[in-house]
Amino acid sequence: MRLKAVIEYLGTNYYGWQVQPDKVTIQGTIEKALLQITCNDIRITGAGRTDAGVHALGQVASFDYTGHLDTYRLRYALNSILDRDIFFRSIEETNPTFDARRDAFSKLYRYRIIRGRSPLRRNTAWEYHFSLNVEKMREAAALLQGTHDYAAFCEAEDPRTSLKVDSIDVSEKFDEVEIDVRARGFLYKMVRRIVGVILDCGRGRIVLETIPKLFSRSKPCQIITAPANGLALIGVDYTQVSEDNNLRAHAMKEY
Repeated sequence: MRLKAVIEYLGTNYYGWQVQPDKVTIQGTIEKALLQITCNDIRITGAGRTDAGVHALGQVASFDYTGHLDTYRLRYALNSILDRDIFFRSIEETNPTFDARRDAFSKLYRYRIIRGRSPLRRNTAWEYHFSLNVEKMREAAALLQGTHDYAAFCEAEDPRTSLKVDSIDVSEKFDEVEIDVRARGFLYKMVRRIVGVILDCGRGRIVLETIPKLFSRSKPCQIITAPANGLALIGVDYTQVSEDNNLRAHAMKEY
């Protein structure tokens, strides 16, 4: 049986999602817990491979189990033995072909900025001590979305840098500024570098006219990378995948 899980985690003390030798990661920690509970070596696939220090509210994962498993009891067992930084919000049986990463239609990341200091929130937001022009930030966000070559926004060289960013929204909530970035896929540290450019525009360090020039860069360049602690994977959208599956099922009925 194939299972689909929605997972929330605080990434502060982890070296990202993906398993790494001699490093404590979210995936590695979950797989150890699954082994302890089921006595099976289970590999879990996450929709987003979040970096070290990045959090998630709605990470989606898929994994297989041979035989029958009570999903309610599995969720209870996992949440009982996992560190309190990781929480399974739901587990359900799903389509045998479902792949959390490959089937994702889009992923939504949110970056939180606090204007000033906040000991209570500093693990999940960037304490930013410069004044910001939010309207300029919104103008920068509009220029950064769309289909472009994002090579300049990747911290490492990547052969596939032409991507579509569906939307970038900037909003204010009391002393916080939130930047939501939605796309199907992202380059390494791309969201945090997009945030860096938006903040530099809001602070007045760079002008809006600089942004189109960044898309002509063929290699990574000197762009500020926002700290990991402010970033979280909010959710993953599979709407288009579900619609496609329904259309295929309907077509098969007709023949």
